[in-house]
Amino acid sequence: MRFLARSVGRQHQATIDRVNAAVDAATRIVEGKVRGCVGPVEVAVASSSGMWELVAEAHRPMFGRQDPHAWQHDRNAFGTTTITKSGVLVVINAQACKGKATEVDKTLLHELTHAVQFNRRGARDLILRSLANNYGIDPMTEREARAANRRVDADEREAARMERHHRLLAQSIA
Repeated sequence: MRFLARSVGRQHQATIDRVNAAVDAATRIVEGKVRGCVGPVEVAVASSSGMWELVAEAHRPMFGRQDPHAWQHDRNAFGTTTITKSGVLVVINAQACKGKATEVDKTLLHELTHAVQFNRRGARDLILRSLANNYGIDPMTEREARAANRRVDADEREAARMERHHRLLAQSIA
């Protein structure tokens, strides 16, 4: 696992420190509860705009040059997870999480759950297909899009349920 801070100032040091302290324990909790492996994952802390720049950078080797502004639909998101050419990228939004250790913990658990989901059989191919559709590279049929959206909805519900383990995470790093 690789950890990095990107486009964040000193005012976000507490968030960076919390993510750094909690990421290994959060990974163990998620892998134990979800029964899977996060696999090769990079965890980053970034500003609101830096978060979407990291997503665009992660997609560039797979889909060509991408515009990070296309992803800035939710500047208040606590985090996001996406696939990369070699694994998964989890990004925590330092601005949204500033001063909120509980939200950092919940976000780590939520986003690392997506990392496990993205390593399930067939998930990576579906995500690649969905992203290619979203970028207008290779359109999906309506049936394929509905199936992909159902998968995303189910994954979101599972990730949201993992957030309830934030107290366990806080206790494990105290």
